[in-house]
Amino acid sequence: MDLPWEQRDPLTEALYQVRMSGAFYSWTESSGDGSVAMPEVPTTLSFHVIARGTAYLEVDGEEPVAVHAGEMALVPRGIGHRVSTSPGARLLGSAEELPQTMLGDHFSVLRIGPDDVAPHLSLLCGVISFDSPGAQQVLDVLPRIIRVDSRDRPVMAALVPLLSSEVLDPRPGGEAVATRLADVLVIETVRAWLAADPDLQTGWLAALRDPEIGSVLAAIHREPGRPWTLGELAATAAMSRSAFAARFTAVAGLPAMKYVAQWRMRAARHRLAAGDTVASVALAFGYGSEAAFSRAYARTTGETPGRVRRRAA
Repeated sequence: MDLPWEQRDPLTEALYQVRMSGAFYSWTESSGDGSVAMPEVPTTLSFHVIARGTAYLEVDGEEPVAVHAGEMALVPRGIGHRVSTSPGARLLGSAEELPQTMLGDHFSVLRIGPDDVAPHLSLLCGVISFDSPGAQQVLDVLPRIIRVDSRDRPVMAALVPLLSSEVLDPRPGGEAVATRLADVLVIETVRAWLAADPDLQTGWLAALRDPEIGSVLAAIHREPGRPWTLGELAATAAMSRSAFAARFTAVAGLPAMKYVAQWRMRAARHRLAAGDTVASVALAFGYGSEAAFSRAYARTTGETPGRVRRRAA
């Protein structure tokens, strides 16, 4: 029997998976002029909360994006970018290489410019990673930069000072609290973007919102190792096979069985990166042998399961 609290709409279920497995925070103050490079780290997301002044986010090939006090910006998918005091400001170096004061394993204070001059720019930056395939799928469909005014969102307006306080004044359990607050802050930012762009018609988010197709995606996400057939998926949507196949492709942008294969391998990659053996992942996802799974994984992703495990190690 399905319990009442197990019922979630597919989009909510996807956002529910946006939980962080690691985070690094930096409080940055600038009394001078310059630009700091955030390196490309594909499996992460960066966020910047502006407390004072205006910062400019610069991504190669795009116009600088101004982020003002009270606003927050996300840069998903680990896209390399620069945080600048003004467009085109002189590059000072990469964030991880600049001198900074470490206040713990996961928090630093970075100061730019002369110490005897009051800062004109203050911001909290974070680099976070996630521990679920669903979270990465959410990030993959986001634009390169999302900017939201936290003052227009009551939840965000309350979260930003709480997160800043936990990071700037570490207390017992503060890292866990800060990570959970950042979880919610990222989700709120994504929700704000969705609310501001309600006309998304195709792709993964549109498919999640579709009453029939969304229920199918949720079923696939819950049981990626199940040997799904097109008929079973169509029955889940209460549609005929032909009507379902056409509608799924039109809404999601790819055939249903191809989506099943991609999501299965995304979930398998998560298990491999977490340290599971190739044999155990093959068994969990219904493959008769390690060799059969390895062939299917390489065919879908372009790399071998062993390489994923070695890279994670």
